[in-house]
Amino acid sequence: MKRYSIAAAALILCCFGATLYARQLWSISPGEAKTVAEPQENAQPQTDVKEKIQALSSANATERAAAACALGEMSERATAAIPSLINLLADAAQVDQTVCDRHGSWKDKELSKTSVGEFAAVALSKIGKPSVEPLIHALKNGDATTRTNATFALGLLRDERGVEPLIDALTDTEFKVRRQAAWSLGLQKDQRAVEPLIMALKDTEADVRSQAAWALGLEGDSRSVLPLVAALKDANEEVQSQAAWALGLKGDERAVEPLTIALQATGEHVRSQAAWALGLKGDERAVEPLIGALKDANAEVRAQAAWALGLKGNERAVEPLKSALNDTDAQVRKQAAWALNLRELKSGRRHRGSSTDMDINVNVNVKVNPKVN
Repeated sequence: MKRYSIAAAALILCCFGATLYARQLWSISPGEAKTVAEPQENAQPQTDVKEKIQALSSANATERAAAACALGEMSERATAAIPSLINLLADAAQVDQTVCDRHGSWKDKELSKTSVGEFAAVALSKIGKPSVEPLIHALKNGDATTRTNATFALGLLRDERGVEPLIDALTDTEFKVRRQAAWSLGLQKDQRAVEPLIMALKDTEADVRSQAAWALGLEGDSRSVLPLVAALKDANEEVQSQAAWALGLKGDERAVEPLTIALQATGEHVRSQAAWALGLKGDERAVEPLIGALKDANAEVRAQAAWALGLKGNERAVEPLKSALNDTDAQVRKQAAWALNLRELKSGRRHRGSSTDMDINVNVNVKVNPKVN
């Protein structure tokens, strides 16, 4: 199962096509900069800040990205760089993530790429609160690339002033902006976002619907349960999968039966995610469907079903799990052994620390489209 993790600083994958830096960047006038970035009005930037601001105009994309990273590390000391970084949000030139000494783990070389504008967004988020109003201004007035990266930065900042602008961005004409807005709202944990995100489950773009489902999974609000149940029948398998994941995080019994049905979905990733979600449900109705999933044609689904049955510890699962110890797939065998050991551990028949105990593999699929290492 794919695994995605939310990094403390930022998560990013927008991978815009490389463009020549000679293209005109969206900019704000000196007057606007003064209005939206008041903290720098009377501040004289230090020499190192000035040097990095100048480097943001380099003809070399890697140098521009490195300068943005350096300014971000300076935090509020780099407030004077906000207007220049705002301008850089429109820079779609691609660079490798390692340009800022971030050692990526992506196996796919395409996934290791990001844009200069995204590095600028991360830098603005690290500078902090002085960036919020300029970013809101950029979101309302910039081109599509600028709006997308401004939305990303506002998500990282998690400032309540950004919630309403992000909600508005869910109806942006550009789907990448809408998708990013859904992701950013998922990080806000603000109840104002629930209904707009529910509406986004009906977006014409599957990427937006998928991201909205992910975001609703992070919102502890029961209003989204039935809309997410409906999303299990979405025409797109990724949306179905994200809806299953989100429902797994909801402590609502209304999700159990729809998730058992999802164990029969066409997409193997949907079935696997449904098994994971049912493992988190303290409902015995899931036991028999999960036992059935131990015979799924896909090994990942079988392994996830074994994991889920281990959490339930139901007597009915013992013999099926013992049979799974002979599965042709090593991961399935490992998860079945872990599940049986966990049941014995709970019953007191096995002591914690026994050499036959298996490590718990939660195998959570937290999907986020935009991500950075």
